[in-house]
Amino acid sequence: MKLIRSALDKDKADISVHLFNGAISMAGVSVTVIALFRVLNINTYTYADEILSFNLFILLISAFLAYTSLRQGRNKKLELIADILFFMGMCIMMIVGIIIVYTSY
Repeated sequence: MKLIRSALDKDKADISVHLFNGAISMAGVSVTVIALFRVLNINTYTYADEILSFNLFILLISAFLAYTSLRQGRNKKLELIADILFFMGMCIMMIVGIIIVYTSY
């Protein structure tokens, strides 16, 4: 029973690492899409690049909080806030994807 509990605790402890990696990766995707909008001059037709800029800010805050949680020895409160912000960022990115698809055609 102790082995199962320690394995579950270890899985929960790794959430900050995954949040940090995922938030940084998605922030890079946001920057890439914003740059593509600027190069292709699509920014005059949609608000997608402005929404992605806001999303980039949310993802960077999530990454910062996840990193702070890692440095403080798995601070659960910071980890929860980072998790919520990461989820919000992913939802916003999905909405932007829908905006891009429906305004492009």
